[in-house]
Amino acid sequence: MKRGHVPRRTCRECGRRASQKELVRLVMLDGVVSEDPGRELPGRGVYCCRNTQCRTRLEKNKKILRRAFRLQFG
Repeated sequence: MKRGHVPRRTCRECGRRASQKELVRLVMLDGVVSEDPGRELPGRGVYCCRNTQCRTRLEKNKKILRRAFRLQFG
């Protein structure tokens, strides 16, 4: 990695861009969205603000979650 490089990610709910450390990584395990504090869990991850409002809105919005985790629903 380059010296001074800071990974930037985008919150899936509000669209705010921030450094990777400022956002929380969420993964889907057995159909349940859970936090990945160490950024080590397998699978597709979605980043969200640490703001509780933003996170609850994201968890309620099934359309964004389906698209973010690439889930197939009939």
